[in-house]
Amino acid sequence: MSRSRRAGAAGARRVPRLLARYLAAGVLLVIASAGGTIWLAETSEYRYDEQASGAALMRDEQVIDELTNWAGSHTDWSTVGPTLLLLGNETGRRIAVIDAAGTVIADTAPDLPRPASSTRLLDPLEPLSDPVTLEPQLHEGITGPFLLDQTQRDQLTGQASAVVECLGDALVDTTVWASGRPVVVGGEDAPDCGRAALNTPLPSERTALDELRDRTNACMLAADAPLVADVELDLPPSSDSAHLALRTVPASGDTADECLLQARIDQSEATTAPAVHVVLTDERGGPQGPLDASPGSIARFGVFIVVLLALLSAAAALIIGPTLRSARRLETAVDRFSAGDRDARTGLHARDDLAGIGAAFDRMSSEIAGHEGSRRRLLGDIAHELRSPLTNIRGWVEAADDGLGLEHAALRRLVLDEASRMERITGDLQLLALAESGDLVLERTRCDAAAVVQELAEAYRARAATAGVELNVTTPEQLPLTTDPARLRQILDNLLSNALRHTPSGGRVDVEAATADGTVRIAVIDTGTGIAPADLPRVFDRLWRGEPSRVRAGQSTGLGLSIARSLAEALGGTIQARSTLGEGSRFEVSLPPLRPQ
Repeated sequence: MSRSRRAGAAGARRVPRLLARYLAAGVLLVIASAGGTIWLAETSEYRYDEQASGAALMRDEQVIDELTNWAGSHTDWSTVGPTLLLLGNETGRRIAVIDAAGTVIADTAPDLPRPASSTRLLDPLEPLSDPVTLEPQLHEGITGPFLLDQTQRDQLTGQASAVVECLGDALVDTTVWASGRPVVVGGEDAPDCGRAALNTPLPSERTALDELRDRTNACMLAADAPLVADVELDLPPSSDSAHLALRTVPASGDTADECLLQARIDQSEATTAPAVHVVLTDERGGPQGPLDASPGSIARFGVFIVVLLALLSAAAALIIGPTLRSARRLETAVDRFSAGDRDARTGLHARDDLAGIGAAFDRMSSEIAGHEGSRRRLLGDIAHELRSPLTNIRGWVEAADDGLGLEHAALRRLVLDEASRMERITGDLQLLALAESGDLVLERTRCDAAAVVQELAEAYRARAATAGVELNVTTPEQLPLTTDPARLRQILDNLLSNALRHTPSGGRVDVEAATADGTVRIAVIDTGTGIAPADLPRVFDRLWRGEPSRVRAGQSTGLGLSIARSLAEALGGTIQARSTLGEGSRFEVSLPPLRPQ
C-alpha cells in the first residue's frame, strides 16, 4: 500500500463514529424518556387529588389480597363471581377477572369499558417480600395441600382450647393459620400443656411435608447442595407465626430456603387458581382521555430536551474524547508496526483509556522485536559454525585437486570429521527446536536415577582417566523417579562432558544425586576454570561457548547446555548453574519425584 493510500485510510478511520453513535443513541434515549414521561403524565386514567389516589390504591391492594386468599383454596376461578360482588360492594370498585386468553370470567360491571392501563396481572403463586425480613415468601392465603377439612379443624380446635385453658396466665397469643390450623403461643417458661401434641402434623400434613421434602431435595441436588433430612411445620413453643410457616431440617442456608420456596410453589400449583388479569376501575370505568398537552407543557418539554442534549454532549466530550485519542495513538502504533517499524510503541500510560490494550501491544512489539533479534543472531551463529567446517573441506579438496593436499586416507578422515561436526550441530539444533516447541516425544517410565548416574559415570571413567581428572560419584542405593531415562541420560551426558572438557589435568569432577525438598537433585561439580560472573547468565544460551581459550577446538557445538535446560524443562524440572572463576562450577538438575501408581 502506498503512503498516500495509507494516509487516506488512516484519515477515514479517524472519523469519530463512536461519538456519533453515542450522540444518536443519546438523542433517541432522551426523546423516548422525556416523551414517555409526559405521555404517562398526560394520559393518566384518573385525575384524583393525592388523598383520593391513595385511598383508591389501598382499596385496590385490599381487592388483590382478598382474591389471592380466595385463589389459595380454589383450583380455578369459575366460582369467583359472588366474591367479586362482595368485594365490589365493600370497596366501591369495579372488578373484573380475565383469563390468559382474554375471556372475561367474572365482572361486577360488564357494561363499563375496560382500560388496558387499569389491568393488573394477579399470579397467586408469585413470591412476595416479607415486610420485616424482606425474605421472599408465598402469600399467606396459599396453603396448597396443607388446607385442613372441617373435621380436622374441629379436632385441632378442641386440642387448642384445652391447651389455652391449661396455660392460663402463661398464654401469650393465639392465632389460626389460613390452612385452618390453630397456633397457641406460651411464655418461655410455660408448661407444655399438650402443645407438643397440638403441633404434631396430621396425617394429611405429614404427607404434604414428605412431598415437599422430596421436591426440595430435587432442587438441592440440581444445585449441588447438601440434601435436607426433613421439612417441618415451623411451630416452636414460644414463636408467633401468623401464617403457614415451614423450615428445613437441618437449616441449610439460602439455597435450602430458595429450594423450599420453589418446592412450595410447585406443590401448590395443583390446588391454586392460575394467574389471571384483574381490572380495577372506579364506577365510571375510568375512560381514557386523549393526549392533553398545553403549549406551556410542550415548551417545557423542548427546554428539557435541549438541556439533556447539552449535558449529553458534555458527557460525550468527557467520556468519548479521551478514548478516541487513545485509540488514535494505538492506531498510529499499529500502522508503524505493520510498515516494519518494530520499535513502534503506543506510549499510553496507566491512566489513559485503552491503557490495557496499549500495554499488551507494547509487550507484543517488544517480544516480536526480541524474537526477531534472536532469530537473526541464531542464523548468524549457525552460519558461522557451519562456515568453518565447510571452508576446511573446500580448502582440502582444492589442495588435493592441485596435487598439494594430503593423502587420500588422511583427507577422507578430515572430511568425515568435519561432516560429523556439522551433523552434530544440525542434530543438536533439531533436538533443541523440538524441545522448545513442545513437540519432543517423551517416554516416561519408572526408573532408578541412581542407576542411570552410575552407568553414565562408568562410561566416562576411561575418558576422565585419560584426561587426568578424578571422577567421583555419590548416590543412594536407589533413587526412584518417573521420567524418560534416555532424556535424563542425555542431560547428564551434556553436563558431565562439559565438566570434563573444562577441568584441567589433576582436577576433580563429582556427581552427587539425592532427594531434597521433595525433588530429585543431581549435581555435576567440577574444579575447572569456572565462569566469569558476567558470563554466567548466558551459559544456557544457544551457541554460547565463553572465552575461546576455554574451548577445545572441535569438541563443542555450543548447544549442550541449551539442550540440557530444554530437556529438563520438558521433563517438568529445572537446571541451575553456579560458578566461581578459577575455582570451578556446579550444575544442578532438579526433577519431580516418583508419581504414585
